Amino acid sequence: MNLLPTLALSALLAGLVDPVVGGVLTVAGLAVFLVAWGYLYRVFIDGLNGTKELVVYDWFGWRDYALAGLWLFLIALGYCCLAAFGLGAIISILGWVPSLDNPESAGPLSFLLIIVMVFFYGFFPIVFARYAAEQRLWAAFEPGPLWVDLKRVVSGPYIQTCFGLFGVSMMGNIVLGLLPGVGIVLASFFWFFIMIIFARAFGLLIRQSLAPPEPPVSSMN
Repeated sequence: MNLLPTLALSALLAGLVDPVVGGVLTVAGLAVFLVAWGYLYRVFIDGLNGTKELVVYDWFGWRDYALAGLWLFLIALGYCCLAAFGLGAIISILGWVPSLDNPESAGPLSFLLIIVMVFFYGFFPIVFARYAAEQRLWAAFEPGPLWVDLKRVVSGPYIQTCFGLFGVSMMGNIVLGLLPGVGIVLASFFWFFIMIIFARAFGLLIRQSLAPPEPPVSSMN
């Protein structure tokens, strides 16, 4: 779903649409993105609380979804900024700056980016679970509790789920990206439904790893 605001903003910056229209499309796309994140967060919370079956919720609570999505977005944005700073330092120190004259120089950088993506696929659910348990935005950035959570949660099945999400998303985007026109739209919906499945899976895995089980957390805040 993050493709929608990205496309709208890209069209605006490229001068393909009127600034007013582009601005409206960007805001609308961002709103859809936040609501979708909030919906996925609710599914994730159900997994944390051990709900036996996947519950398909209606969209009447879209305001609550948007607010929850906004908090998750701010948390993710903070970590992405930290990651960008760290990657920039690593690339500069190791001299992994890609060159057009030497395409092979992009190999190590591409591998590093894949590792970072897979890491975040597994890291963000743990961060969001910490935020859900504490109901404080800053709790998602406290290194001590997060380190404890990482040691308790990360295991073979959890790592396999991270790589599974990466593989499914990559294959889906590649296949749907070959479809002209509708491919991007289909990719957005594909991502959303895949994330529903994995949001619940990550929630259940994190719950199973917690010993003793923590008390139920709030579903939406």
